[in-house]
Amino acid sequence: MSHGVAVDERDHGDRFGRERYDELSARDVTRLDPDDLEQLADAAFWMGLPREAIAARQRAYAAYRDARDDERAARVSWKLFHAHFELDETAAASGWLSCARRHILEVPDSVERGYVAIAAALWARHSSRIDDAITEATVAYDLGRAHGDRDLTAWGLAVLGGMHVAAGDIAGGMAQLDEAMVETVGGDLSRFVTGWIYCFLLKNCHDTGDVSRAREWTEMAVHWCEQQGEASWYPGVCRLHRCEVASLRGEWRSAEDDAIRATEELAPFGDYLIAEGLYIAGEIRRRRGDYAGAEAAFRRAHGIGHDPQPGLALIRLARHDAQGAASQLRLALKGGSHTPIDRARLLAADVQAELELGDPDNAAHSVSELAELALASGSRMIWALLAISHGSLLLARGDLDGAVPLLREAAATCQQLNLPYEAAQTHVLSGNAARLAGDEETARLEFNAALAVFDRLGARPDAERTAALMHPAAPSPGGLSDREIEVLRLIGGGLSNRDIASTLVISEHTVRRHLSNIYRKIGVTSRSAATAFAFEHDLA
Repeated sequence: MSHGVAVDERDHGDRFGRERYDELSARDVTRLDPDDLEQLADAAFWMGLPREAIAARQRAYAAYRDARDDERAARVSWKLFHAHFELDETAAASGWLSCARRHILEVPDSVERGYVAIAAALWARHSSRIDDAITEATVAYDLGRAHGDRDLTAWGLAVLGGMHVAAGDIAGGMAQLDEAMVETVGGDLSRFVTGWIYCFLLKNCHDTGDVSRAREWTEMAVHWCEQQGEASWYPGVCRLHRCEVASLRGEWRSAEDDAIRATEELAPFGDYLIAEGLYIAGEIRRRRGDYAGAEAAFRRAHGIGHDPQPGLALIRLARHDAQGAASQLRLALKGGSHTPIDRARLLAADVQAELELGDPDNAAHSVSELAELALASGSRMIWALLAISHGSLLLARGDLDGAVPLLREAAATCQQLNLPYEAAQTHVLSGNAARLAGDEETARLEFNAALAVFDRLGARPDAERTAALMHPAAPSPGGLSDREIEVLRLIGGGLSNRDIASTLVISEHTVRRHLSNIYRKIGVTSRSAATAFAFEHDLA
């Protein structure tokens, strides 16, 4: 009886890789028996030749089908499902899953039924049927234990954990993924299943923002990938996970190099994998101030299926186009399905844009959703983004008593998670809070701490902004922001709300909001009084 990929690979042993590929591909493919075709497919996969692997496996399937060998036909069918599914070819994947299900009906007691259940679980998750996905993953896990198949048991447990994470039970699901990883680390599983579980766990770490767990497992996964010495997608995917962790830790140069290298390694396996590496590289370039390079990476990633936000919007914000940034982010938040961490990043960016526009009410809506997301996910990284965003909002509203404890909490969490860039951001905000409280000494300490980190990371735009805070300009009349002074100058020049909106490329609603803030800050109640204030202070 077949035992899925585990027995296949152990039977082939050292014949995997280039030697076996060269031997089999040199022969007339029409004369290869089905077992040879499967070996050729496996060798082609590990050589980084997915199309050749698919072609060989399709020939093996046809031979098993014609011989009415339903068990082996089911095995090849579910493998073809995975081949197309990982290439993001969902129509073909669905077709091969249907074939696998049809063949397994003829051999219901075969262990292959469990491997077909793995494919069915992944398809159900892709179709947003989480309950069905959990049911199928449970079937796979139970059958693995019943048949004593360690590959199927570990794989089923990993998929079950991932489905529980998707259903909202993040703690329980990640615990199951950890247990599956323990089985993987033992080295008793097949290479295919080992690599799949590594990648699946790290993807779930990314989706939930679990930086600590990702860091713990990533180096182990990369070490395993490097031992394979082959060109399958596993080294490239592992490299993506490693460069993401390195980027969070502030190792930007090596992370960018790894991201670009990963896109080259993953080129044969589908654009959607390349896009992730491009986005990571774009984020690093944006933080270093290479806006042209970042924008090029984001736009290329978008062209092959990756959401370019919040990266593109944050570039606009850096170029002082808060209105454009907010518009892009609002649109991004309305559409598509996001992982918890991706949505959290969108929300945090939206808070920045709305506050820059002078709209704390819209920022408060994003902070509220971010709080719900942090509570549901339990992710410490999302909690850190929440604390930074909520602290920024309270600071903008002048609530120092509320802002300062949140910013301290954010700084502590960022330090614990080894997120230096985010930690430096909290130092800047804490410095602003201290300055508002009249504590200039503490403000300078905070700005110095932030500046040291930004300089070390190479975050040039942040370093320049922080350096400017060290030598603040004279306070503006009435405590008006730069944008509010622009609006007040135009009021003094006799422009209407519509003319001001056109001149500053903002909406009339935003102009009215700025007027309300100006009136409150300078203590007037009419446009004529505001105009008089502008002339008195040489603003018109």
